[in-house]
Formats: sequence, C-alpha cells, structure tokens
Amino acid sequence: MRKRRLSQLISLLVLHSSWGPEVKWLCNPVLSCHSCALAWFACPIGVFIHYSGYHIFPFLAFGMVLLVGVLIGRLMCGWVCPFGFLMDMLYKIPSPKFDFPAWTGYIKYAVLGTTVIAIPFLLGESTLYSFCRVCPASAVQVTIPNLIAKGFEGTNVLTFVKLSLLLLIVVLAVFNSRSFCKVLCPIGALLGPLNYLSFWAMNLPAKRPCTGCKRCDTICPSNGEPFSRISKGIPPNRTAECVVCHDCQHVCPGHSDAAV
Repeated sequence: MRKRRLSQLISLLVLHSSWGPEVKWLCNPVLSCHSCALAWFACPIGVFIHYSGYHIFPFLAFGMVLLVGVLIGRLMCGWVCPFGFLMDMLYKIPSPKFDFPAWTGYIKYAVLGTTVIAIPFLLGESTLYSFCRVCPASAVQVTIPNLIAKGFEGTNVLTFVKLSLLLLIVVLAVFNSRSFCKVLCPIGALLGPLNYLSFWAMNLPAKRPCTGCKRCDTICPSNGEPFSRISKGIPPNRTAECVVCHDCQHVCPGHSDAAV
C-alpha cells in the first residue's frame, strides 16, 4: 500500500510539473484538467467533448484510452490518477463511513453518455452543460487558482455551481471511499468495462486456497467485492468497479505478498 501511495504522489507531481512545454496532443487517461498551466497531457474527457461538439470521431484519444484499458484496465485509476489520490486521502479522515447502493455505480455511464457525448454533440462543444463545465478536477486545478490570482470579480453562477459540486464531492469522499470514482467519474466509465479484457490479471491466493475471511471485501476502496471472484478462481480485477489497487492481495492471508 505504501508503494501505491508513493506512486500516486509521484504521479501528482510529475503530471503537473510543466514549465512551458507540453504534449497536449496525447491523452493521459486520468482525471486531470489539460487547462491547468502545469499539466503535460490532455484529458480524454475534454478531448471527447470537443470532438463530439465538432461531430468528429477522436481516433487518437479513443485509441489511447483503448490501448491503456486493454493493457492494464483501471490500473491508472488506482496508482496514477491525481483525483483518485485526493479521494483516498480524504477517506482517511476519521468519520462515520457508509456505502452507496450498488445501482449508483451505473450513474457514471449516464454521465459519460450525456455530458461527454450526447449533449456536446447536440449543442456544440462550448455548451454550458458538458462535464468540463462542472468537472471537480478543473475546479481544483484551474478555477480555484484563478480565483486566488484574480479574485471573485466577474464570477458567474456556473463557477459557484462548480465549486459547490466540488465541495459536495469532497465531503462525500470523507464518508464514502472513492465516492466520485464509483458514481460520477466518466474516465472510470471508459476504462471499467476494459477490466474484463485487460492483459493485467491480478494473481489469486498462492500460499493456500481462499479461506473465506473476506478481508479483501473489507479493504476494497471501490466496494468491488473481490471475494465473489477470488472464491471462484477468477482474478479479482475482472469487474468494472475495480481500480486495480492490489490492496486485496496485500491483506489476503493466502497471498504471498500479504502483510504479516
């Protein structure tokens, strides 16, 4: 787990370390706004919205997401995504914890289909109703720094809506593990189904067969219920909800990498 935290921290610093040069023609499939002055790469969601508004298929962006998803599934969500890192850190704050109903996991697919594809396609890429207009990552990386630098003069209603949504997401993240990732993240909706196809297959218990302790279910940050697959001999990441964090392996008494 310490290795994952270190990877998330390094990714946060590296992805936002540009001193001028950038490669915005290349999509990095994590939630990080490409309008940020320090960002190196483009956000696939922003690219999809722009291309949908222009009625052009984003071959390069789609191909990049597909390549990453087929190779490693949602590994980027668990080990690289800066906003996922923020969600993990907020959940560490001591507080009562609760889970969302399982059906809320389907909301992110509706978010992807409507605010990233359908609405921009119908109303144009500059529509006020696209995901980018309320994106919490954009609020953290662009909106808040601009407000600090320029003040609130000229702030419109959309800015307050965006900041209010960010506040709600931050509060929920304290009480519910990776709540945004599970319910609203359109990148999670893009990569999730590719977990079933990815070459990255997490190992099953090696030291002895599954004991049914369900420690894996307890520690899973995305409520992916890995026990239901491990007990059947199926790699635990073969579900759209898994962020491939490997935490379930870390606590499994039957795994060679389990904590003592």
